[in-house]
Amino acid sequence: MQNLVSIIIPTYNRAHLIGETLESVIAQSYINWECIVVDDGSSDYTAELMEFYKTRDRRISYHQRPKNRPKGANTCRNYGFEISIGKYVNWFDSDDLMAPKFIERKLDGFKSNTDMVVSKSILMNENEEIIGKEIRTKNSVNLLEDFITLKISWYLPDPMYRKKFLADKKLFDEHLLKGQDRDFHIRRLLENPNINFLDDYLTKYRQTDNSISQDFNEKTIKSLYFTINKLIKTLLPLNPKKETEYFLLKQQLKKYPFLYRNHEITKRNFLLFRDLGRLDLITIKWFIKYVLAVLSFKFVNKGQFFLRGE
Repeated sequence: MQNLVSIIIPTYNRAHLIGETLESVIAQSYINWECIVVDDGSSDYTAELMEFYKTRDRRISYHQRPKNRPKGANTCRNYGFEISIGKYVNWFDSDDLMAPKFIERKLDGFKSNTDMVVSKSILMNENEEIIGKEIRTKNSVNLLEDFITLKISWYLPDPMYRKKFLADKKLFDEHLLKGQDRDFHIRRLLENPNINFLDDYLTKYRQTDNSISQDFNEKTIKSLYFTINKLIKTLLPLNPKKETEYFLLKQQLKKYPFLYRNHEITKRNFLLFRDLGRLDLITIKWFIKYVLAVLSFKFVNKGQFFLRGE
């Protein structure tokens, strides 16, 4: 008996795209899968379309996000996991496409001690024109810190997980408004999983201008700021490399132009310099740049110039 694989897809007003995504799932060479689509409250014709696909293929199921839980793709992903019954789990997006052997090749990559198998993505635009390949999806001797500093990267559809590896763990942060995927991946890497990387491009990943990743309002930036602050506190006892500390410091300071009205964050950034405990030239340079930015925003409501550069 083949092992069951759970494909979990959150969706919101993607009726014009999810059909093609589901066709790529149906076309898989490996046939023992369930596809769980969780709707975040679509107002288009998603529900009608999903009725068609449920009837066409009984391996596809359609669910609504529970009304008593926060709106968002993360809640849909978590809920899909909770109702899944597969031995392996792969989250996917409702506008991306699977290669025909997406499932088969990943399952072949699992050994007895493998926690997750990671493939690669081809990048396409809204018109499905190929615009590049993600070449940073690979292993490294310092995988966690290289992922944090963007030397290594992968997208949400790339990893397939052994479900028992994820059992009883906090999965996607349902209150985080930005950087949800990276937050999830970093927390998994902190658990030191056994990963097998495939040199196979198995996903066509759609990059769009209206993605949540393009949302730079104050609320989403603040959400990400506090998430990264938690990451820094987790990392510091592990003695990360200077390069990693500098990267996270600059990431936080460069959010300040969106958050300068929040006095708590102004103070937290000063405390961040203290927590890093470094008195080298790079840290001193950024401390001076930050002080100048704080003063400039205080008096003229401008100052992002001081926080540019590396």
